[in-house]
Amino acid sequence: MRVIVKVLLTLLAAADVASAFVPPMQTKNFLCRVQSAVDDADTAASVQIPPFIASPVLEQVYPALIAHKDKYGNPNIPLGSADGKRCSTLRRLHFQNKLTEEEAAHLTDLGFRFHSFEDVYYECDFDEMLQKLMDYQQEFQTFQIPKKYEPDPELGAWVTMLRRLKQIDDLPEDQVSKLHAVEFEWISTRKCGSSFMKRYREVLDKLTEVHDVGGDEAVAELLSNDAEIKKWIDAQKQVLANGKLSESRVQYMEDLPGVDWMKEL
Repeated sequence: MRVIVKVLLTLLAAADVASAFVPPMQTKNFLCRVQSAVDDADTAASVQIPPFIASPVLEQVYPALIAHKDKYGNPNIPLGSADGKRCSTLRRLHFQNKLTEEEAAHLTDLGFRFHSFEDVYYECDFDEMLQKLMDYQQEFQTFQIPKKYEPDPELGAWVTMLRRLKQIDDLPEDQVSKLHAVEFEWISTRKCGSSFMKRYREVLDKLTEVHDVGGDEAVAELLSNDAEIKKWIDAQKQVLANGKLSESRVQYMEDLPGVDWMKEL
């Protein structure tokens, strides 16, 4: 098939047959896309699957990961394609401890991005996770699920994120209503919370208080006088610059009132 496509590309490019039916620019774009697909297929066909790979999902998507890395410098295929969905599945399998240590280490070496604790809420289907939560509640008669729940790490992380997002009024109303309907316990009786979120809440509360009174100018004055808050915000800038700040944390930072936190990044 690849040989046939290459022959067609050669004929089209030489005779410019397609230009009789479509504008030259569209013809050129079409040829580029087809050539790109052929190149990706050639790369994928030459990839050897490492013998230690046991995950069917990883085995299936592995050639596409390598082709994407060769083309773009990273193996993180975006959503919008079957391989992009398989990458999303890999992230969930890793969070659920269903990839071997060797598989996870190899993906990390390739530059594959696994989602973080905070990303779990955004990666998972709400209704699917709610049903899991209800199954847990039925079995244990409580919503006080551990943050690191070994039988299902994803569920523990998801519940923790629900409480965090509700605390900062960033949980959709329809989801809040569903959780109210099952009498979800919004306050955790367990001591938990990442150091980022603990500090973030402190900074958010302080900036909100100042912003409500004096607006952006008051926040700017606060930052010029409070070295600790400014130092923490600058530290998050550096983490982002190093490519290690999760998308959810980027959104949290953007929600800080009166702060153009990415300025001069």
